[in-house]
Amino acid sequence: FKTQKNTKMEKQLNEKVNDAIELLRKGEALAIKMQPNFGYFLAFSGGKDSQVLLDIVKRAGVKYKAFYSVTGNDAPENVYFIRKEYPEVEFIHPKEKYIKIIEKSGMPTILRRKCCDRLKERIGKGCVVLTGVRAEESRKRAKYEEIMISSRRKEHKGKSASRGEEWLKEVVHDCIKGQDRVLIHPLLSFTSDNIWGYINKNKIPHNPLYKKCGRVGCMYCPFASKEQLDYYEKTYPKFKESIIKALNKNLKERKESVFKTGNELYEWWKSKESVEKYMNNK
Repeated sequence: FKTQKNTKMEKQLNEKVNDAIELLRKGEALAIKMQPNFGYFLAFSGGKDSQVLLDIVKRAGVKYKAFYSVTGNDAPENVYFIRKEYPEVEFIHPKEKYIKIIEKSGMPTILRRKCCDRLKERIGKGCVVLTGVRAEESRKRAKYEEIMISSRRKEHKGKSASRGEEWLKEVVHDCIKGQDRVLIHPLLSFTSDNIWGYINKNKIPHNPLYKKCGRVGCMYCPFASKEQLDYYEKTYPKFKESIIKALNKNLKERKESVFKTGNELYEWWKSKESVEKYMNNK
């Protein structure tokens, strides 16, 4: 029974991989048209999904360049892992760092993720960007299409495409020299089991952060669990101190706040509670 189940899962995975390769090959001409120097702009994070994406892109034989966006809130273990295992990945350093964003806007929340908007989601302008996004990850991503347009213009915003829709060519014609991006999600239908199955089958190295805190990504992220935040606080106490200092500066610029110190503001943020509930509990 186990053998039959494993064979079925392997067949399903192979079908998804072949489907992703087909999508990548069909989109290559568009990627090169938009960015002749390197073709696809592969957004690499060091996490399991981007590892699988990069491996499949290599198997597809398409033209690409992999980039890692440095935020200033990066887990050192992840940076070391990428530099060691993926030396071909190019690091992009934004003008504004995480700490500066906190000084201006406070801690990012699930509804107000200014750090992502400024440090990650604006990269790859004028390119066809490959992501490791999967529908399984959230309700929002479950509504994604394989091909989407990332644009601030009303006529393009929210549009998506199947593999052969003609309107995409018209949009690309308008945004080649602009700020828009064409997003392609080759792993959209992959499950977490598919991802780990692919990694283990192809002997792809495991990122050590999965064993240490169960997650790869920015350290002080609104999606990080309390256990993950505890790990980073204990392992890198000086970085937490810099966050508290930035929050103290942020509070000085505010006209009103229920919080008196940066440490209070940070502890509320970590609790993931409403301000009212947090203050009542305190």
